[in-house]
Amino acid sequence: NFMYPDQQEELHQSWAKEVAYLDALFPDGAAYLIGKTNRDHWHVYLSGPESETVSNSLAGSPVLCPQMSRSSSQSTVHGVMQPSTSSDITVEILMTGLDAERMRLMYLGGASTEEGAAGGAAVERLSGISDIYPNAATDSYLFTPCGFSLNGLQGDGYFTIHVTPEPHCSYASFETNVSGSGVRDLHDPQATKHLVEQVTRVFGPKFVTVTVFKARAAEAPQSVADNAWENGVKDGLAKTADAAPLSFAPVDGYKAMDRVLYEFDHYWLRYAYYIRAD
Repeated sequence: NFMYPDQQEELHQSWAKEVAYLDALFPDGAAYLIGKTNRDHWHVYLSGPESETVSNSLAGSPVLCPQMSRSSSQSTVHGVMQPSTSSDITVEILMTGLDAERMRLMYLGGASTEEGAAGGAAVERLSGISDIYPNAATDSYLFTPCGFSLNGLQGDGYFTIHVTPEPHCSYASFETNVSGSGVRDLHDPQATKHLVEQVTRVFGPKFVTVTVFKARAAEAPQSVADNAWENGVKDGLAKTADAAPLSFAPVDGYKAMDRVLYEFDHYWLRYAYYIRAD
């Protein structure tokens, strides 16, 4: 993380250095800043299938390399997603300022005295993580002296959780593309709201960033896309053709400080930043 940039490898000591490195690999790549420059924000690096490098290495799949940085602490998180169809939708929830009492479970000796999978299973059960997707297959790990990581599968979808509980640099990330098939439909703003509320109850963060990446319809004519957008807004649906993800519903216990909608060539990105309403 960028709270301590001097302790990172040289490449990862600044966003500018990372962009320069990626530009050398992806000649058609583009770097974006999402959110307020003087508040918490995201840096996103985007390269599409028109890049020969990407097409050869990833069989034509577009690549997103989102990076979130807090302007106040300079902490940074990296992630990569490679959705391939217009039905693909991915939600990320990034949290800092975690509740210290709840984070006791993420220390060895909190939820369990056993490191590894046994400790991880105890954290899932006692923290409420296991209630998010009760029927999922999970592989989790409790680290020494602290820290927690989980990878889970639900049907054709996945979800991941990573937690650093130390109070001076507390951070948790949650990412999922699990949608439909008997679980919450991530195209529905109310479903995303409920997911965010369930996840934040587990960690009690003070600051929350939520993003929704939705793949765009590759072949939709502009007229179809325009009609889909109008119908999507009127009918409360965001699945049709090239419709953008609908605006986030209010999240209980949090105040929305920033909201942004981006239209990329292959993706929609909806971004929101919240602060806990203490």
